[in-house]
Amino acid sequence: MAIFNTFSYRKRVAATETTDVYVYDELPKELRVQIAYIWREAIGDSYANNEGWTEIHKIIAKEHGVFVLVEAASAADSCEQYLLTEPLTDKVLDLVEMSFVYIDRVARHFSEYNRREFKISTSADNAIEELNERFRRTAVGYRFEESMIIRVDSEFIHSEIVQPALRYLNEPGFEGPRDEFLKAHAHYRAGETKDAITDANNAFESTLRAVCDLRGWPYERGAPVSALLKILRENRLLPSYLDNAFDQLAATLHSGLPQVRHREGGHGQGATPRETPEFVAGYALHLAATNILFIVEAHKAKG
Repeated sequence: MAIFNTFSYRKRVAATETTDVYVYDELPKELRVQIAYIWREAIGDSYANNEGWTEIHKIIAKEHGVFVLVEAASAADSCEQYLLTEPLTDKVLDLVEMSFVYIDRVARHFSEYNRREFKISTSADNAIEELNERFRRTAVGYRFEESMIIRVDSEFIHSEIVQPALRYLNEPGFEGPRDEFLKAHAHYRAGETKDAITDANNAFESTLRAVCDLRGWPYERGAPVSALLKILRENRLLPSYLDNAFDQLAATLHSGLPQVRHREGGHGQGATPRETPEFVAGYALHLAATNILFIVEAHKAKG
């Protein structure tokens, strides 16, 4: 199923303000409805695949210690109403997880006859891919992987680098790089990979300027990363024992992320449009977060 970049979606992601790029304790109504659509396409409607829906309902009702999730005309209707109305996020995720385990392990192997009988119109892989994309687009920090729902902040890079970087950028003086970093993630969630890379680069450059501003270190308007790093070195932002390694360190900070930007998002693409892979944008975001965390921690350690 195609996912469209509607006006309301573009406006919402452009205005993202949060201490993390994801939320974990709320499932927006629109996301719940979108999951219901995926269910109908990947499992079948309320009455067609009654056996499958009955099994899903039975497992979750038993685990939650109730006989029925919601009083309804069928097991499928009960599951759908529970999805749409249950206030506890963890309980809804239990149901979502079990339904997609069913899609992954059972519906995947349906015969063509069963698919027609159950009115199934999408594959298991497409259903899982769409669920994860819907999670990402609504900034809900979960994914379905390896037959389970996982929190994205259980991933090491996100919890140990991205979140700490955001906490620092929430402090006074870092408003500019914070907004650019959040915009980079918003573009990434929207699939706008070139813009994500460009804003990730801008966030790192703005962090260097913010540190210079907070410390009263002057720099020329429009100074590039190399010039800003030179100012940090001259003012001994880093411990003196790193002097011998500073050239290598500066080269890493200067050439890594800006080169991604130069090749993928910073200049015209020519007559033939270039596709920027999602993994390249993800690399740029994580590299920007790492660089930001390094510079801000050095700034705070200097006192």
